[in-house]
Amino acid sequence: MNKNKFFRQVHIYIGLFFLPLAFLYAITGFAYLVGFDGDSGAKIQSYKIQATIQKDDEAKFLITFLEQNHLKLPSSLKPKPNKKGNGIELGGINYTTSIIKIDENTYEIIIKTRSLLGNMISLHKNKGMWYFSILGLAFASAMIMLYISGILITLVAIRKDRKKQIVVLTLGFIITLIVAYFSV
Repeated sequence: MNKNKFFRQVHIYIGLFFLPLAFLYAITGFAYLVGFDGDSGAKIQSYKIQATIQKDDEAKFLITFLEQNHLKLPSSLKPKPNKKGNGIELGGINYTTSIIKIDENTYEIIIKTRSLLGNMISLHKNKGMWYFSILGLAFASAMIMLYISGILITLVAIRKDRKKQIVVLTLGFIITLIVAYFSV
């Protein structure tokens, strides 16, 4: 197998391997840009509770509340601060429970089950487990390598229409830089 055919094969198979992830990122990126987010389509239950909870016992109270009310326990029972920093949450991106202190003895318990689209957007925003982050980094690295190799193949190996290719590439850079500059 000659060198050009080998590189073309590598290019094709890496592209095919990451195609499902590219579709996921494209669909969720588009959905996010038109107004959907990680909570789109989520089923959210909220309970106001009157209780006296000692500091650092919120997670224990939340787990007991879920068990006593026959509600599903989250996959992870390790407490972490919520986004706003006013409470704690348990669980992963698909199913999350949280407890927020409203005033001295009033708490709100929120149970959130995300939709498929919400889960996918959350994965896109790197809120999943570490192994999906590694897949995302591999995809980003592959995209960089594939685009650079594609540009080299186009500009070096394909001599026909080289001037048009350079003009289109330059135009793409200029428009991207101008739009980015005026967007920040």
